[in-house]
Amino acid sequence: MKKIAWAIFACLCIVISFYPLKYLLANEPVALLLSKPAELLNSNLYNIFFYSHITLGGVTLLIGWLQFSSKLRKKHTKLHRTIGKIYVLSVLISGPTGFYIAFFASGGFITKLGFSLGALLWVILTYFGFIAIKKGSIESHKKYMMYSYAGTFGAVTLRIWLPILIFIFGEFLFAYQIVAWLSWIPNLFVVYLILNKRETLISIYKTYRIKKVFISTLVLIMLSFVMSCLSPQTWFYKKTSYQGVSFEKNSALTNSSFTKEKLDETNTYLKEESKTTSMLVLENGKVVFEYGDVSEISYIASCRKSVLSILYGKYVENGTIDLNQTIGDLGIDEKNGLLTIEKQATINNIITSRSGVFHTPSNGGYDEANIKKRGSVKPGEYFVYNNWDFNVAGYILEEKTGNSIYEELEMQLAIPLGFEDWNIKNQKRKVNEKKSRYSAYHMHLSTRDMAKIGQLMLQEGQWRNKQIISKDWIQKITTTVTPKDTVSQRFRRDKSSPIQESYGYMWWLFERFYDNPDFEGAYTASGYGGQFITVIPKRNVVIAHKTTLDLLGYVGMSERSATPSWRYWWILRNLMLDEKPISRLAENKSTDEVIEFIKAEYDKDSEYAISERLINDYGLELTEKGNHKDALKFFELNLELYPHGYYTHRTFDYYGMCLIKLKRKHDAIKAFEKSIELNPENTKTKKVLLKLKDGS
Repeated sequence: MKKIAWAIFACLCIVISFYPLKYLLANEPVALLLSKPAELLNSNLYNIFFYSHITLGGVTLLIGWLQFSSKLRKKHTKLHRTIGKIYVLSVLISGPTGFYIAFFASGGFITKLGFSLGALLWVILTYFGFIAIKKGSIESHKKYMMYSYAGTFGAVTLRIWLPILIFIFGEFLFAYQIVAWLSWIPNLFVVYLILNKRETLISIYKTYRIKKVFISTLVLIMLSFVMSCLSPQTWFYKKTSYQGVSFEKNSALTNSSFTKEKLDETNTYLKEESKTTSMLVLENGKVVFEYGDVSEISYIASCRKSVLSILYGKYVENGTIDLNQTIGDLGIDEKNGLLTIEKQATINNIITSRSGVFHTPSNGGYDEANIKKRGSVKPGEYFVYNNWDFNVAGYILEEKTGNSIYEELEMQLAIPLGFEDWNIKNQKRKVNEKKSRYSAYHMHLSTRDMAKIGQLMLQEGQWRNKQIISKDWIQKITTTVTPKDTVSQRFRRDKSSPIQESYGYMWWLFERFYDNPDFEGAYTASGYGGQFITVIPKRNVVIAHKTTLDLLGYVGMSERSATPSWRYWWILRNLMLDEKPISRLAENKSTDEVIEFIKAEYDKDSEYAISERLINDYGLELTEKGNHKDALKFFELNLELYPHGYYTHRTFDYYGMCLIKLKRKHDAIKAFEKSIELNPENTKTKKVLLKLKDGS
């Protein structure tokens, strides 16, 4: 039993000690850093302290557990002392840097106090242990260092407790506030019991048969792990309540803009690279591509909001809902009260996510980083993706119509469109009145029924020669309310991002999509984990994409089963790229001939896909193959054709990296300086430039 416990302890220490590599090897902010504001991520002081803390903290966790080995202490005393010195030095650096970054922790004062106090005690206990051995007091040294490593082991217990707390309370921030204390206080208490209540612990072990309890717990953990990899939330859906109508299939791709080669390529990518569980592509109202089980019902996440916007149309048109009515007039309030200025928000503000009400919603998954202080902005002035608005939008529809959202969904969409997998009993709302009176109206649909919603949008509300939803309303909800510059600012996208979106009435509208002209007027519903309904009018195409999350993903504790949005965009990019890629030109032309062809065709409607970004992409392909000389020519071509383009600063970055490979350091410095001139926030390029100038 003792050996098993020791082995588990050692494995946990070793595995978690490598966790900092997740941050160190990433090119962009990941995990915890995603919740930090841009100005903090651009702070050199914060970055130095953050990376020092996690790196040296990982070192202490990796080597500290070895000090508890009696064999090491007796047979390899010098090694024990060397490890001890490295450990103490690492703590004395990691502790103070951890104390500093604790003041920027999410979750408010409670979280900041918990982590900062834990870091402070960690340093003090380690220092006392070091002083004790200096004075020759081995017993005191041993005690203090056990307490010290209890603090170090907090890195492990934090990652054990946090998912459990999120599962229990259903919210990250509240769980994080608790774990700021729970990650280290129980550890210190366990050490206290080991040092002072050893006989009591032995008695408890024998009396309560801890060995059997431990084995049973391990079995339970293993079963839980297996369950977490499955999707039990989908096991209890009710069967369809009536027979729907299937889409006609165009398997022969008659008059289709898609080729069999393109669709086969997409199918292979979905199988090998993506977590996609099902996807349906409609062209001219017929199925041209189908992947996975499109009849499987699952949670559609924030796509529900786009569906809700459709349901509003009927009642706005007939006057039941007045978009200019304020929520104060509607009697909307919270237990802790809404502010007077918040009650001035109109229904129109609510359904465009511009209410200015920054009250905590009943569910997570909103843009917490950009939530402001309550009462700090007027309704309509500030856009933030806030679930409080969306949940209240659902409440308003129910109050105005006298029907539940799910009854409206059934009457307005499911029955008229002939949903094939609909059962109203599968729809469940999430209630958490401790946070908010207004619940989240979660929706659970199949991929093929999602595609029908997309097709209805494409047909501007018409279905089988009948106007189901007003054409004017469809046009209204897919018209920009919040411009792309504001959306990009909220989600930290720069102007060169290949995807630029604006926001309408709970629909995301493409302002640019990989420079593909077919996406002019395109829009999408988007939900966590890989749920999308994308409408591309210029190609008469609808794409419904689903990812059924495993249990941990469903409760928001893991993204391992999710399809991130960038992956879906890549699938969409390749699927919808109608023109031939530049690489095809290179099959029978020299580099100089390809360049001359691009110069002649770049501003025309060419059969080849030529754009600022795609020229860069081809240059990057060449750099990956080690052909830096030719790659350089394409970056130079881009700077010539698009001197003030969306991607100019990135082109200078790629150009500079090529110049480094070609040992043209002086020219590379000039390229990077130009990049920073165009984009002063480019911290990554600043670091590269600094190294070049320092000669390192």
